[in-house]
Amino acid sequence: MKRSTSVLLGIGLCLILAAVGSAIFLYRTINQVDWAKQSAWIYVRQGDSLQDVLDQLEATGGDVNSAGFRSLSLYYGLEKAIGQHSGAYYVKAGASAKTVISKIVRRQQDPVRLTFIGTRTVEELAGRIAEVVEADSVQVLDAMRDPDFLAECGCDVANVGSIFLPDTYEVYWTIAPEKLVRRLLAEYHKFWTDERRALANALRLSPLQVSVICSIAEEETADRQERAVVARLYWNRLQKGMPLQADPTVKFALGDFMLRRILNRHLKVDSPYNTYRRAGLPPGPIRIVEKATIDAFLHSAPHKYLYMCAKEDFSGRHNFATNLIEHQRNAAKYHKALKANGF
Repeated sequence: MKRSTSVLLGIGLCLILAAVGSAIFLYRTINQVDWAKQSAWIYVRQGDSLQDVLDQLEATGGDVNSAGFRSLSLYYGLEKAIGQHSGAYYVKAGASAKTVISKIVRRQQDPVRLTFIGTRTVEELAGRIAEVVEADSVQVLDAMRDPDFLAECGCDVANVGSIFLPDTYEVYWTIAPEKLVRRLLAEYHKFWTDERRALANALRLSPLQVSVICSIAEEETADRQERAVVARLYWNRLQKGMPLQADPTVKFALGDFMLRRILNRHLKVDSPYNTYRRAGLPPGPIRIVEKATIDAFLHSAPHKYLYMCAKEDFSGRHNFATNLIEHQRNAAKYHKALKANGF
């Protein structure tokens, strides 16, 4: 009898010691501040399994196969949380296992940075956005062209690109495309202050028309110092009722931005963007315009230039002229340089 009691006491003591040991082990696992050895983004996508996420967590250097981590995952319900929602989480080096797991379980997402510049078409922009958020490019493009959104921003499919201003924005990876485009619309309204609208009105232009002119200027020259001058040149032409005759609009009409020289056959394209055949401004911008170009144009000094021609030194800059005779001289110098260099 005494022996049986001793055995039971021994077993009970072992169980207590095991429980205490497990509790201590779990406590240490929970509070291990350097579980993640390096920083990494963790993306929980719709349909992901627990293993899909664990494979990503391994990139942090944390031991996802340890009994402590597995116990902690089970305790917090990591697998269930993964099946319920998606998200993007930035794990910092030195984070504890508890911090990492609870962040995902509680869906404490970190914002991602959406940056776009040097973008031409809304299709290209949708593709860039899709590289940063969960939605694909088709979903983003559909949101941009949604009739309700177009009505809200007073645009159509041809000119909705004027709404999206290049910058860096912080958004959640899971943001719905419909919410994202309205966020960008809100940023557009913030940019177009009463002061900027007054400057555009002084030029007898709407914000949309300003974007169209600036888009042509950006395509005409990579030199940021020239863009305001070029934009003002096209504004001068517009005021005089002259055709814009802007080569970049023909490239846009042809869908070929890599054309180096516009030939007579190119000028025959039947398109509202062919400013050699159509008077006035094209129906929309031919690229996503930078804020700096808009501001430069709105604050530009008046000039009388009506013509421009690439400089003969192939610097990418331009010679400007106020009359056709002067322009023809500039063009002759440029063509002479082309011939001398075998073009």
